[in-house]
Amino acid sequence: MKHALKIFGYGFLLFIITMVLLFLLSMITGSDSPVGFWWVGVVLAIIMTATSFWFSRGLHPATAKQAFSLGLTWAIMLAGFLLVIAIPNGTTDIVFGNWSTYLVFVGVAVGPVFMKPRPVAPNTKMQ
Repeated sequence: MKHALKIFGYGFLLFIITMVLLFLLSMITGSDSPVGFWWVGVVLAIIMTATSFWFSRGLHPATAKQAFSLGLTWAIMLAGFLLVIAIPNGTTDIVFGNWSTYLVFVGVAVGPVFMKPRPVAPNTKMQ
């Protein structure tokens, strides 16, 4: 249960970080819809890939399959949180209408896979 709470907490933090970055990028571009610029999605994807990689280090996935399932869970959570906001506002075409937005989901999903599993140290005893 504690592990599931960490996964959910990190997923929620990824959503918060995404929203803060979109706010900052909208200030930089001077646009209400920064995802209209292709480079915003690329920059956001790179930052979110690094963030999901960094968060996965705290959960220590043992295999690449576990790491990918962790990242996929976070990507689905991120898309779900964005849909919860976009559907009532009628902005689904703005959020999900650009190819660069999908790079963020792909980056969050594959970010943890870049982590190399830690080798298990053999049991060495001093005799």
